[in-house]
Amino acid sequence: MSEEFEIEFKNKLSAKDYYRLLNYYKAEEGDFFIQENHYFDSTLWELKKMHAGLRIRVLDDTAELTLKTPLNKHLLETTDYLSIIESEDLLLKDQIYFTGHVARKLRELNINPKDMHLIGSLKTKRFEKQTSVGLIVLDQSFYGEQTDFELEFEVHEAQTGEIAFDTFLKKHQLKKNRSENKIVRMINNSLKNKAE
Repeated sequence: MSEEFEIEFKNKLSAKDYYRLLNYYKAEEGDFFIQENHYFDSTLWELKKMHAGLRIRVLDDTAELTLKTPLNKHLLETTDYLSIIESEDLLLKDQIYFTGHVARKLRELNINPKDMHLIGSLKTKRFEKQTSVGLIVLDQSFYGEQTDFELEFEVHEAQTGEIAFDTFLKKHQLKKNRSENKIVRMINNSLKNKAE
C-alpha cells in the first residue's frame, strides 16, 4: 500500500502541440508505454459527487487499485498493488476488493466498497521525461470514439511547481488550457453518447 500526496498541473494540448513536444524531447517508439484505466463508482455516483476517483490501472506486468480523494487543492492517492491476474479477476467480476487500504478509505468516506462497479475505461499512450523541476508527462488518451492529448507536470511542491509549469508553457508557446481529470473526461463523453 502507498498513500501519497499528488501535486500535478494539467494542460490540454492540440495534436499539433503534442507532437511538437514529443519532437522536442526526441521521443522514440520505445519511450512510450500503454496504461489502461478502469474506473469505478456507485450507481449513485458517490465518488463523482465528492470529486474523487477510483480506478484499476493495468500496465504491462503490474496493476494497482487507486482511490484519489481531494486534499486541499490537490489529491491524496491511496493505492493497493495488484497482480495482473488479480486485476483481470476484479474486472471480470465488476468489483474491487472489499478489504485493503482502498476499501478502508472508502468506508472512512461512508462508501461501501461492495457498491463500486465499473463505469468505463480509458487507454493512454504515455511518454515521461524527468526534469530537474518535475516529471513531464505527455498523454494521448482513447475513450469511446474520443482521442485527446494532454500535458501533465508532476511536482513535489505546489508553489514552485506552478511557477515551473507556467514557465514551461511560456517557453513552448502553449496557451494555458486546464485539463479535466481523465475520469471526468471519460464520464462526460460516456454520458454525452448516451444522451445522443
